[in-house]
Amino acid sequence: MIFRCATLCHVPEPTLQTLASCYPVDWVDLTGITRLTVNSKAQRRAVELSMQFPNRLKIPLVLVLVALFVGLQIYIVSRLDISPTADPSFDAFSRPRRWKPSPSPIVVTEKSAAANFAPRQKFIPLPHEGVDETQIARQDAIRRAMQHAWSGYETRAFGADEVAPVSGERRQNVWGGIGVTLVDSLDTLYIMGMHDEFQRARDWVANELEFSHLGRDGDTISVFEVIIRELGGLLSAYDLSQDNLFKAKAVELADLLLPAYEDQVFYTKLNVFTKRKSMNHWTHYRAFLADVGTLQLEMRYLSDITGNSEYAEKVSSPSIGDAFYDVIQREGSYEHTGLFPVHFEPDSGTFSRSDTFVTIGALGDSFYEYLLKVWLYSGKRADDLFLRQLYDDAVAGMEKHLYVHSVPDDAYFLQELRIPQMEGTPQQDHLLCFVPGMLALGSVGETNATKAAVHLDMATKLMHTCVSYYTRQPTGLAPDLMHFPGFDVLNSIYKLRPETVESLMYMYRVTHDPIYREWGWAMFEAIEKHAKTTFGYGAVRNVHNLTDAFIEDKMESFFLAETLKYHYLLQSAPSFVPLDQYVFNTEAHPLRMNRSPATTN
Repeated sequence: MIFRCATLCHVPEPTLQTLASCYPVDWVDLTGITRLTVNSKAQRRAVELSMQFPNRLKIPLVLVLVALFVGLQIYIVSRLDISPTADPSFDAFSRPRRWKPSPSPIVVTEKSAAANFAPRQKFIPLPHEGVDETQIARQDAIRRAMQHAWSGYETRAFGADEVAPVSGERRQNVWGGIGVTLVDSLDTLYIMGMHDEFQRARDWVANELEFSHLGRDGDTISVFEVIIRELGGLLSAYDLSQDNLFKAKAVELADLLLPAYEDQVFYTKLNVFTKRKSMNHWTHYRAFLADVGTLQLEMRYLSDITGNSEYAEKVSSPSIGDAFYDVIQREGSYEHTGLFPVHFEPDSGTFSRSDTFVTIGALGDSFYEYLLKVWLYSGKRADDLFLRQLYDDAVAGMEKHLYVHSVPDDAYFLQELRIPQMEGTPQQDHLLCFVPGMLALGSVGETNATKAAVHLDMATKLMHTCVSYYTRQPTGLAPDLMHFPGFDVLNSIYKLRPETVESLMYMYRVTHDPIYREWGWAMFEAIEKHAKTTFGYGAVRNVHNLTDAFIEDKMESFFLAETLKYHYLLQSAPSFVPLDQYVFNTEAHPLRMNRSPATTN
């Protein structure tokens, strides 16, 4: 057996001078002490002397050596602080890695969960490389904002779904009482180097996070929201930290959600305890396009890291998971426009053809986003090329049927389209402001130069409109809904939404135009000025009227998970959480792309 030996202290026996003095011994062969690296004549002479010792003494001497070495190592380890620290030599976002699926299911006890937080984990360095002093100062300011929001949550509502930012009220059960703000924030804490906060949050997940209570009070959960916020947060925390605790919790949660996919129907609401499924009555018991088309990325990733294909493939219903893409291809887009109605009839597995509409905004948005991102995540597999084609068809349909130039304002926006009338409604909600970023991301690597230029031109023009949402208001904050022409405010609340800064981050990383950073910084300063409260940040009402503006007692988890994260990444170097290695889910949780050579086209 070969044993690695460190420099040891002197002992009286002269024949152990090489092994037990302060010479730099390299390797010790416990089967015969024959493989030694020596660097001087004195060392070689000491080795020769040791070899002259009777064979019967060698084993006892080696045992003494081993005992001394083990004792020394125990002493050294006892004096070290092995808590995770920032290590400037460590880069979690550039190291190569292949997927190594683990068996599933995973069983974790409290003790084993604590043990799974391996000391080898290190936090990424702060992203100062490649940025100037201005960006460093901005990063620090954004990190302080995150610290402020997190402090309010941790001191007043730790483990609850939300904290009320004005009153400090603990709101335990908003999304099921599963610590949504905490789990949604894990990767933001990690990315910003908030080590202590991440560790305390991790300990809560290990010791307190339970899903067994879900539904015992008769309540249902939104499957869509729980997947993008809670499951996505756990998966991203696992991806960044490689802490198996987060993977185990993700498996536990996903297994509880599987009944929502059974009976050949996708249900948007689920009682986990009774397994009772339901639909929202106000939707006339129809599912939304975003509900059924925004689960595939998380489920594919979970299958990849566990080796259990059930999550991606099942999910047995034809209207969910990868099987939903089969429905998309079978049904085809509405009137061959490349676009799909927002209402889906789960019983028949078809799209509504009346009393519905087409939009890239609320109720449909993330379906189109995931057509592109699932394809990118897969490593652009040949089997998934149809997703890229669906995405390109959707962008072409968007340009032809939804993309409108408001001449009086010289502004471009994306209208809603009523069907079957094919009549446009000249309004755009803030959620649509994710589109410039999606178009910019989709233009990268596009081999058709003309197509790439068209997509990026649309992205640039739509980006200007979304920024104008902010610059046209005296508060510098955007309303939730605008009407054209005139940029008329239809809903004056700013809900701390991330979509515009999300697109700014993508636009900067694709074009390297510094104006996108400047626009983002102005938005962040407006948030600091008008939305900051004692216990965090709140939604702002009446953003178009300084004298009437006031803060609501509501801070969505996506403010910490998305808005602050995208602000931070915008002011960081593009090599930090790089877009050629990570795909962000619709809740801004980064997941490393699957680069398996066997599946890459």
